[in-house]
Amino acid sequence: MSSIVVKAMLIVRNGDKLLFSRGHDTVKKEAFLRPLGGHVEFGETGAETIKREMQEEVGCDALDVRFVSAFENLFTYNGKPGHEIIFMYEGKLADESLYRKDKFMFMEGKRETEAGWYSKQDVEKEGSAVYPPFSYFKQ
Repeated sequence: MSSIVVKAMLIVRNGDKLLFSRGHDTVKKEAFLRPLGGHVEFGETGAETIKREMQEEVGCDALDVRFVSAFENLFTYNGKPGHEIIFMYEGKLADESLYRKDKFMFMEGKRETEAGWYSKQDVEKEGSAVYPPFSYFKQ
């Protein structure tokens, strides 16, 4: 039986660029980008999740974390249906050196993953989808 997953994700801005991690769907053979974040644990608020996830993933505090939106996301990943409720936050990373790197590696669970800064033009040029679907770039 599948279940609905509750996640919290963080939008981090660096000028006109946003921080995304890289992902790949092996069934669709599709590369994609997504904000950093993760599963909300029982008894944890979304903002607490963001702070814990940033410590676990990139090893630094999340600052000025503020709620932006909540939405439902139904999707298929690696051939399996998924259903999640996402609390989207915006904030900053305490480690200022991360803002000076175009790309860097971080730990997502036990897997090393690449993250980087992408402008709207970078995303369009690369042709990667951004998941979950959300209006990340200011109009």
